[in-house]
Amino acid sequence: MPPAPEPDCWLHDDVVVRPSPIAGEGLFARAPIAAGTAVSRLGGELVTWPQLQELLREAATRPGRPYVDTITVTGALHLVLPPGNRNGKGNHGCDPNLWWVDAYTLVARRDIRAGEELTNDYGTSTASPDFVMPCRCGSPLCRGEVTGNDWRRPELRHRYGGHWVPALTALIDED
Repeated sequence: MPPAPEPDCWLHDDVVVRPSPIAGEGLFARAPIAAGTAVSRLGGELVTWPQLQELLREAATRPGRPYVDTITVTGALHLVLPPGNRNGKGNHGCDPNLWWVDAYTLVARRDIRAGEELTNDYGTSTASPDFVMPCRCGSPLCRGEVTGNDWRRPELRHRYGGHWVPALTALIDED
């Protein structure tokens, strides 16, 4: 069981939000960031799957359908980020420059140039079998679609090694 998350998120001082060619707004490095540097630490509230389903149903009934930003933490728990947090602007990339080092922390996978968009592979943080998202990341490694079953893909297991959220690491270890 991972430790309880902080109530709020943290983002590296050299990260800014700008319009993204991938989708809407994204996170960008305004200065070089060295490989291994912590870039984003997520916080918020841990909820169970039934609680998350209820939050999603409630959001769907509100005007403007507010977005509920969440990641899988364990098989039973999901982290719901505080609404309007800049960390939630991070976009998916099939060849990301960020990856997980624990349940809540993304670090630079490699050296990141100033001006580069910061991305992480959403397939490394969701185990929901009904999650499907079209991808427009533009990477030569683009899968075209990100799913909650991407943890099963041998090439991703090889590429990311142990850099998955704990729930997916457990599934990979069991498989």
